[in-house]
This record gives sequence, structure tokens and C-alpha cells, in this order.
Amino acid sequence: MLTYIARRLLIAIPVLFGVMLIAFLLVRMLPGDPVYIMSDPESLTNTVLYEARREALGLNDPLPVQFAAWAGEVLQGNLGFSFHREVPVWDIIYPRIWPTVLLTGSSILAALAVGIPAGLNAALRQNSAFDYTASAASMLAISIPAFFLGMLAIYVFSLTLGWLPAGGMRTVGVEPSISDTLQHLILPAGVLAAVLAGPYTRYTRQSVLDVIRQEYVTTADAKGVPRRQVVRRHILRNALIPLTTVVAIQIPSLLAGAVVIETVFSWPGMGLLVIESITSRDYPVILAIVMLTAVVVMLFNLLADVITAFLDPRVRL
Repeated sequence: MLTYIARRLLIAIPVLFGVMLIAFLLVRMLPGDPVYIMSDPESLTNTVLYEARREALGLNDPLPVQFAAWAGEVLQGNLGFSFHREVPVWDIIYPRIWPTVLLTGSSILAALAVGIPAGLNAALRQNSAFDYTASAASMLAISIPAFFLGMLAIYVFSLTLGWLPAGGMRTVGVEPSISDTLQHLILPAGVLAAVLAGPYTRYTRQSVLDVIRQEYVTTADAKGVPRRQVVRRHILRNALIPLTTVVAIQIPSLLAGAVVIETVFSWPGMGLLVIESITSRDYPVILAIVMLTAVVVMLFNLLADVITAFLDPRVRL
């Protein structure tokens, strides 16, 4: 197992370098000049001051020189300084990590808690009323855009019923508490979980249907093994193997969905920071978020590979 993990880590090194290069080039291709955006109109008329600011930020250097300087700093653990805020990038990103982890973590756990049982029961009761209902609900969740579902949730549960706050992470003027944070979390996490639960239900259902048709399941049933034990030890365990890969692959989509949800609900996470940084053309912050996202995606893919190897020892061979 250790050799398998080490081999996967070695493969991740050139992939991470490729992500760094592509992200750097794409960010530099964004239209707009960061110095122009962050400067007041009067200073823009001063050509000397304008060029001095560009020179201080290293924007006049050739792109290969800029990339080498940035990559060298990243390899030393330094994410650079924000163009717009003029503080270390890590000081900006660090307070935003926990809100995003809280939102995405609770969303994916809720989606799995709904999607796996729904997909499992839909497959075990194929062509039943429950199967048709679960399939229709999952298709509806996949079809509705996250931003529309978010606005609909705000209109119903906040504006109409007044049950939950419409946005933010805590109530202004109220002492921070776990209960207050959870009240603000329910709507954004619930909307994001609803978007994710649809695909998880469909993947689980299809995977279980594939496993049910296998000979070892038929043999276990023929031997008189209790149905609950067959489901737990043979069907569910093998059906979860492709689902772990699907969950890991969807991490980028989950983070992209978090950008939309955090914007709709004014959730102070990294998704909202991405929008703010793109608007201000704050290159170091954008690149730092892209790099952290790439590392998270690689770690989750590695975790998925390890879980898959644990569930199916043939993978290690």
C-alpha cells in the first residue's frame, strides 16, 4: 500500500507543476490592468508614477521571469503579497478557509447521507414508486442551476417564512455562537447539498444495479445468506468503489458551486474571495487560491485511490 501511495504522489508532482504554469498564463491573460484598477483617476495621469507601480509589482518583467519568480516563492512556502490589499496573501486566505471547509464539508456529508441511501433503495426496489420518485428528484436537482435554487430558498425560507437568515455567516451585533452559525449555514449548505445529492443518487443506483447482476451476489442469495448481510457485505461495499472516484472528481465542481453559493448567500469563504480578487485583478490571490484548490483536488484523488484500493485489493496490483 505504501508503494502504491508513493507512486501516486510522484505522479502528482509534474501535474502540480503543469497546473502552476497553466494557471499563471491564464491569469495573466485576464483583460484589465491591476495597477489601473487599484489607482485613483488622478494618479493615472502621472505616467511616471504609473510605471513605477508596475515596476514595483514586477509587471514589466517578461512572463518567463515573472513565472520563475512566483514559482520560486511558492516552492519556499511564500504565496506573495496582494496587489490590492498590500498584505501577505496567506493573511487574506487563511480566515476564508474555515468558512469554505465548513460549507463544502457539511454539504458533501449531507449529500452523501441522502444520495447513497436513496440510490441504494431505488436500485433494490427497481421500477417501484420509490425508484421513479428518487430518479425524478435527482434529475430535478441536476437540472436546476445552483444560483436559481439559492435565490428560491432565500425567497421561501427567509423572505416569506422568515425561518432562516438570508445571508452572511453570523448575525451582526450578536455574540458569535455555534447555534447562530448553524442557522446561517442551513440554507447555503442545504442548497449545495441538494445540487450534489442528485448525481450521488444516480451514480449509487446505477452502481448497485451493476453489482446486483454479478454472480457472487446471485450465489450468496442462493446459499440463503440473509438479504441485509448480502446488501451490506457484497452489494454496498462493491457499489461504493466507483462512487468514491466520482466524489473525488467532483471536488472541483464542488468548489465551483461554492463560488456561486457563497456569492448568493454572502458567505465569507474562498469562493467569494475569488470573485473579489478577479474583479480587482489581484493576481497573487487568484493564483494562490488556484494552487490551494489544485492541491486539495490531488489530495482527494489520492484519498479516493487509497479507499478504492482498500475496498478492492485488485487495484493495488
